[in-house]
Amino acid sequence: MTKPPLTQNRILLALAIAVVADAIQFPITGLTATGFFAIPGEAADILVDCVVMAATIALLGFHWALLPSLFIEFIPGLDLMPTWTACVAFVIWRRKQESRTLPVVDVQEIPPDREPPRLTTVETSPPLLAEVATASAPTVETRLARLQDLHAKGLISQAELEAKRQEILSGL
Repeated sequence: MTKPPLTQNRILLALAIAVVADAIQFPITGLTATGFFAIPGEAADILVDCVVMAATIALLGFHWALLPSLFIEFIPGLDLMPTWTACVAFVIWRRKQESRTLPVVDVQEIPPDREPPRLTTVETSPPLLAEVATASAPTVETRLARLQDLHAKGLISQAELEAKRQEILSGL
């Protein structure tokens, strides 16, 4: 079942019907409280509820929230709450959220007769072992400066500084 388009006129008319229905139920409930008009008052109340539900469905389309609202209206005392107004406002809110969904994008597949592009490889000669060793190893000056920095920060003692310095210099 397709839902009717949600226009400003439909929204205003549905809200007006709901507000009027909720306002009408106050005097009807007063008539049923007297006891003399209890049966005709309840019949009129049920008739108003059925008409409001049918009008709301015609204006906004069916929504599951209409059913609990109709059943709440049959409970004495609870029918004085503005259930139709709240229900219509909820249905309008949900319909607006549904209309904001992202459009479906049609994704095309790659035809099976077309192959994916091939990656080309570039052949290079492996670097010489000496080049790798010199490129990755820090120089003697760098190692000595780092060692001096560790001593200045207090991370190593004077004796450790001298021992490690002698070890670095002996490797020359």
